[in-house]
Amino acid sequence: MKTTVLALTLAAAGFVAVPAAFAQDQAPAAANAQQGWYVSADAGYANVSKGPYDDGKFAGGVKGGYRFAITPATSLGVEVGYQWLGRLSAQNQYASQIAGNSKSKLRGSTAGLDLRYSFNPNWYGELRGGLFYAQGEGITNGANPEFRQYNRTKYYAGAGVGYNLSQNWSLGANYDYYAGSDNGGQRVQLATSKYSLSAEYRF
Repeated sequence: MKTTVLALTLAAAGFVAVPAAFAQDQAPAAANAQQGWYVSADAGYANVSKGPYDDGKFAGGVKGGYRFAITPATSLGVEVGYQWLGRLSAQNQYASQIAGNSKSKLRGSTAGLDLRYSFNPNWYGELRGGLFYAQGEGITNGANPEFRQYNRTKYYAGAGVGYNLSQNWSLGANYDYYAGSDNGGQRVQLATSKYSLSAEYRF
């Protein structure tokens, strides 16, 4: 339910933001909205709690893009990135049925949008989402588990808050959901929740 609400909120924000972007030439000069190229990196904790995996490990990622000021307080970023979402140990009742490796792995590239609202010159909130090219491996669920590798185009969505340290630097706290599971009935279930801190540099 939490994931569904987050996705719907992101979609609604997109419908509001896109028309405003086309009207950018007629909009007044931005006051707090940011515009220009940026790069960022994040690190934190990624958790999976489905099927054979109920564990969490270190996760991190990088991204970069261009942000457009679409209102005096709102900007829309177009960005690409890469995420490492951890390598997890399977629960014993599943691992004991597999000869050899039973650890999961999930990583992949992202491409999406980032909607940022500046409450004042220092504080901001943001919503983001887009496509996630999931490169995963792990044990399938079901009565006869097996180890499987897969590549799937999925989605991600997230939200965060941040503080501008200067005109160029900011720090943020984030939650992101990555739909990283394989397809099918008996599948590798690696839907991942990630909690992270990030640092951003704007050129």
